Amino acid sequence: MAEAELMPDEFELEPGDEGVAYQKITEKVIDPTETEGLSEEQLKILLGSEITDAMTYINGTEFIADDRNTNYEYYLGIMNDVPNPQGRSGVTDRSVHTYINMMLPSLMRVFTSGKNIAVYEPVGEEDAETADLITRYVNDCVFRKDNQGDMLIRDWCWNALVGKVGVLKSYYEENFVKSEQTYEGLNDIEFAELVASTEQNPELEVKAHTVEQMEGPNPMSPGQMTAVSVHDLTIERTINNSTVKIENIDWDEFVISRDAPNLEDAVLKSHRTFKRAGDLIALGYAEDDIDRLPTYTDRVYNQKVNDLYYTQRDRTDSPDPMLREVLVHEGIIKCDYDGTGVKEWYFVAGGGEQVVEILKMEPYECQVVFADFCPEPIPNLFFGRCPADSLVEIQKVQTVLTRMMLDSGYLAMTPQREVVFENLINPEQLTNLSPGAPVYVNKPGTIREIPIPFVGGQALNMLQHFDAQAEARTGVSKSSMGLNVDALSNQSATAANIAYSASLGKVEMIARIFADGGMRKLFRGVLKQLIKYQDYSRIIRMDGDAMAIDPRQWEMFTDMDVSISTGLGTGNKDRDMAMMNQIVGKQEAIISQFGPSSPLVDLNKYSRALQDMAEASGIKNPELYFGEIPEGYQLPQQGPDKDQMEAQRKQQKDQMDFQVDMMGLQLKARELALKEAEVQISAGNTMTPADIQKLQLQYEKMLIEAELKRTKIAADAEIKLQELDVEARLEKYAIDQKSRSGQGIIPNS
Repeated sequence: MAEAELMPDEFELEPGDEGVAYQKITEKVIDPTETEGLSEEQLKILLGSEITDAMTYINGTEFIADDRNTNYEYYLGIMNDVPNPQGRSGVTDRSVHTYINMMLPSLMRVFTSGKNIAVYEPVGEEDAETADLITRYVNDCVFRKDNQGDMLIRDWCWNALVGKVGVLKSYYEENFVKSEQTYEGLNDIEFAELVASTEQNPELEVKAHTVEQMEGPNPMSPGQMTAVSVHDLTIERTINNSTVKIENIDWDEFVISRDAPNLEDAVLKSHRTFKRAGDLIALGYAEDDIDRLPTYTDRVYNQKVNDLYYTQRDRTDSPDPMLREVLVHEGIIKCDYDGTGVKEWYFVAGGGEQVVEILKMEPYECQVVFADFCPEPIPNLFFGRCPADSLVEIQKVQTVLTRMMLDSGYLAMTPQREVVFENLINPEQLTNLSPGAPVYVNKPGTIREIPIPFVGGQALNMLQHFDAQAEARTGVSKSSMGLNVDALSNQSATAANIAYSASLGKVEMIARIFADGGMRKLFRGVLKQLIKYQDYSRIIRMDGDAMAIDPRQWEMFTDMDVSISTGLGTGNKDRDMAMMNQIVGKQEAIISQFGPSSPLVDLNKYSRALQDMAEASGIKNPELYFGEIPEGYQLPQQGPDKDQMEAQRKQQKDQMDFQVDMMGLQLKARELALKEAEVQISAGNTMTPADIQKLQLQYEKMLIEAELKRTKIAADAEIKLQELDVEARLEKYAIDQKSRSGQGIIPNS
């Protein structure tokens, strides 16, 4: 209940109440939302009024409906607002068509060039595998396979670039495909085996079974006849192809509240379309409710293209009532339906115009998900601007300039003539001129051409000016189309790169708005719908292997966040490949210097770079060529083997010892020779050649002893250096093994 307060001038004083200057009077004002909520009739009126108000706003606002229709007509080359006088050029410029179709490939490449459009982010490290599985299932199966996702993006972007806002709707669609197989003439054993296999397969069901007793050979008694059973069996197979469906909503069919600052805060957001009665029944709506909806016999399939492609269709006389068409609204509304005093979101489906017949009304969870995309948003307004809005004016001006230039050329090439009519022998010759044909006159100078100068060349500079304006407004230029800017102008390579980057700036901004807005909303909604409604396990192929996917196991990941992959940018493949080549080269240099387990660049990061390089080249499945190191995989030992290095050190020491031993033997041989010389010299007292030889041998002995000492010192020093090197390398190896163990890689024992 609510109290209403009446002021003194709103009531009269009763006798005996004189002197009372003010009296507070309360009365009960009945508010149905505070007691029993909205009645069905009140709900019908509420929906009808909200839809009508929204449609009035959209269709009656100049910068929405009028701009949209103009943009679409200009895209098709229809320019009714630029008159074409008879006898003048009727050429029309196609700037809207040209620049919109130039922007579409750039935007599509941003999202479709990579493997995954959306990447679901794990909540914790333990969720990484599940997040990767969800990412691959939603991208590959649901979005691309079930809904032709690339074409969805193309149409979505087109609606936004031409019609200010593009909207997608996702919902879960049940789809069961049934087929029958009949088996005849089965014996009891065959029948029992077939029934047993059917019971084990939930897709199979026995629909019909007949048995007939016939006389046949007795398997237990050869040569005798007995009664045998012959079975005929019909088995129905039901394949569940239910999945999340995504469809583009034409801008004439999306309804949103007048005061909506954005999609999330809109009180009403609905898909307003025409459907056949039979299609609605197939979707699960009650036939009795559909019968109450009025048939629209004069409906227009698409207002903006009706005059071009369609004519009105009348199905009132159709013998099939399932073909009649009705107006259906399917959307989300925020209201206090149950009378709790708190506005809540509800999913609602209804039909009709002013008073909407309710087909379904239930608390909103994720029955439908709308995702919007506005390329040039305006703060606090749902409807912003689009590139076509900026191109319409340019197309109009360029059309006028082009026509003036052509008209000037026509007049200059076919000048007017001054004619003395009386001197013409046959006046019809002037009205039916043919090239080279003479005109007969009675007097020279009867016909004189009036020269008309060609002034259309002055329009060329203006056309170039408006071409530059179109490039500035759309962000699409010759450089962004992949043309060689240096070949078209005298500017330097640096200036060309600056112009190229500037031209891509607007397109990249639109792509980022698209990614963070509509794309993110769509993929978050699709995941919620899969978890909520897909109640069966779906067999898919992933990496060549069959895998059962059951979204019911992902219930705890309903609110998993998602990031949109925008590829490597909007540039051409050559630039992307050059950039990835530089990155891979740096990674290879780091791995070569610090090893494959370096914390700066490990093999997984290197593999990711190779996959990105493959994606940049246009390969859709780079994982077929470059994989990731699985958890627990043992890398080949990168550090030195301790036993091997000990063996190498021992071998080098043995070689040094051998050299020392050889020099010792040489020294002993010299000593023996010296002793023999001393014996010979002791036999005489004269300096003989033997004395001289003795002295030489002594000198050589001294040299050998010195060399031996030097060799030992050098050998000891070399061995010491090697020992120090081995110790340093072993220490580094121990550190690397510890680091690898911390990354989950099992070290060598």
